[in-house]
Amino acid sequence: MSHQATVIGWLKDAYALETSLIPALKKHANDLEHLPAARSRIEQHIAETERHADLVKSCLERLGDDPSMLKAGMANLGGMAKEVPMALAADTIVKNALSDYASEQFEIACYSSLLASAQLIGDEQLASVCQEILADEHAMAQWLAEQIPVLTQHYLEQEHARSLGA
Repeated sequence: MSHQATVIGWLKDAYALETSLIPALKKHANDLEHLPAARSRIEQHIAETERHADLVKSCLERLGDDPSMLKAGMANLGGMAKEVPMALAADTIVKNALSDYASEQFEIACYSSLLASAQLIGDEQLASVCQEILADEHAMAQWLAEQIPVLTQHYLEQEHARSLGA
């Protein structure tokens, strides 16, 4: 298999990943109804994630391919199934933040690999897209790293208040 064919396969994986994260992020934003600043940042990242999917799709089309809708659909189903257990937990906002942080780190790893691949095959346009997406993913990961302690404290304070009221 050629390097370009490998990169196309990885781009299809990235497209499936981006599209599978959107429903989970929308649910996570809804779970933050009582924390409007955090909800707003997640909603901003939903828009970024949608843009990332579009950018990756454009790269695939430019390379003469198209994302596998079956693969994207399968990833969406997997993402929704992953959310079911967390939806039942009282500490949902903390678990959502942990899950989102792990997803951001995985995306950073994937786009770092794609960037190196794009540079190897001399595709400057793809390299530029990867750098743009990486900047967004790093920013979101940093924000989540800062929010995890805040959300944890918020949850524990709410739990304590509930236990006193019980």
